Amino acid sequence: MVRMALAVCLAMAGPARAECTGANMIDALGPDQRAELAAAVAAQPYNSGNLWRAEKPGSRIDLVGTLHLYDPRMDQMMVQIGPLVDAADLVLVEAGREEIAALQKAVATRPDLLYRPDGPTLPEQLTKAEWKKLSEELWSRGMPPFLAAKFQPWYVSMLLSVPACAASQMAEGAKGLDELVMQRADASGVPIKALEPFDTLFQAFDALAEMDQIEILRTALALAQDANDQFATLLDSYFSGQHRQIWEFTRMQARAIPGTDPVKGAADFAQMEQALLTGRTVPWMDVLLPAAKGRHVVVAVGAAHLSGEQGLLYLLARNGWTLTPLTP
Repeated sequence: MVRMALAVCLAMAGPARAECTGANMIDALGPDQRAELAAAVAAQPYNSGNLWRAEKPGSRIDLVGTLHLYDPRMDQMMVQIGPLVDAADLVLVEAGREEIAALQKAVATRPDLLYRPDGPTLPEQLTKAEWKKLSEELWSRGMPPFLAAKFQPWYVSMLLSVPACAASQMAEGAKGLDELVMQRADASGVPIKALEPFDTLFQAFDALAEMDQIEILRTALALAQDANDQFATLLDSYFSGQHRQIWEFTRMQARAIPGTDPVKGAADFAQMEQALLTGRTVPWMDVLLPAAKGRHVVVAVGAAHLSGEQGLLYLLARNGWTLTPLTP
């Protein structure tokens, strides 16, 4: 859902261009950090694999962990995923066609979703050095800083999570694996249903106190200086099926930001995790379980929603579904 809102906004920005080149940051970790990361990943159930099957007598769910930004390697993934979609009775996604249209209309008619009409601007809430750095990051993504000065802080955090090269791809309409799955469903006449209303994320972030949003923004700004390397690390982890690895690596980075209290950094990350991930995944079960009863359903959602004790795979196993990985 954030991907859609970002795409709407980035389409209004200038044509920033950059090559998506970067180094895998996990490869550069020392032995102690690697051991810490491996332990954090191992502690989470179902921590790898982008394609899983869950079964009960008479019911089947094929779960596709997606990446919301396009990469050519996804075309090869669709060779395996496509036939599963063709044979399905229903495809469940984070946001279907109706939700995309509703979001586009809402953003066009309700500026308050992304902008704060009242209250202090971001330059007033950040230090001069922070605003200068943020302005540079926004310009690199084709976004004039004055336009973003009254953005909701959480939304600016999401903008910073997308490197300039990927931002230009999104602005030009590049689609991630979710969209490829929906296109296949459309071609095969398989109905598509959303797992949540279009404004779920807006409500989740609106529930955060403004200062909490600013602290999350500060964390995103600190991590943004390595955006290209972060993106390369994300892609490497995703296409090797290690979706939990990148999540735990980012958690480690948030705790280790220079000048940040590690406890506070962990707390800020946990708030973001609740809004973006776990606070959404658990309610999806109320849609998924009834939809899958006696049917074959394909679920295509961000790969980070698969793992952990509040991830879809663990929740299904706890409800008596038999799980089988279809990819390493």
